[in-house]
Amino acid sequence: MLQKQKKNNKALILFTFLILLISGIYFISNKYKKESIYKDNIKVINTLSQVLDISTVKYNYSNIVEIKKDKSISNIKIPFTEKSFIIKYNGIINGGVKPEDIEVVSNTGDEILIEIKKCQILDHYIDDENIYVYDIKNSIFNKLDIQEALDEISNCKKEYEEKIISEGFMEEIQKNTKVSIENILKGIGYKEVVINFK
Repeated sequence: MLQKQKKNNKALILFTFLILLISGIYFISNKYKKESIYKDNIKVINTLSQVLDISTVKYNYSNIVEIKKDKSISNIKIPFTEKSFIIKYNGIINGGVKPEDIEVVSNTGDEILIEIKKCQILDHYIDDENIYVYDIKNSIFNKLDIQEALDEISNCKKEYEEKIISEGFMEEIQKNTKVSIENILKGIGYKEVVINFK
């Protein structure tokens, strides 16, 4: 009876030891895994690169441009060379942050400090299939050229970018980017996320 009890005690001690050993290995491997994933700044930047596509701010707009032109020599208008037309088109402006403009300043695995150099307009394109030219008035000596209409649209793009920037477009990009980055980093285990914009 006593021998059987000793065997049971040995089995219980061995079982307890095995449980503690497995728990220890699991704890250490998880801790190492956490550090290797979260403390690796390259992996953090790669993760954020995927988020930046989602946090891009899109601005859709329609614009109408009226053009009046004539030919002149030494600022003297040449008669019968006046022409005018109206262009209506749709544009899309995408704003956001490029991965190369993100820097991880400090990273402990629980707390991370990120610095973003700049927000910017990433892309601005015109919907080529929806360009309309109205009210064309040509002269015999000064015909409307399609390339001329496209050049006018191109000139207006910069003006439109300046307009939306003055209305707070960059601030909207910052807000969107900050929320997206905070959510993803807290989702993978960071307790504190600090994001600074230069």
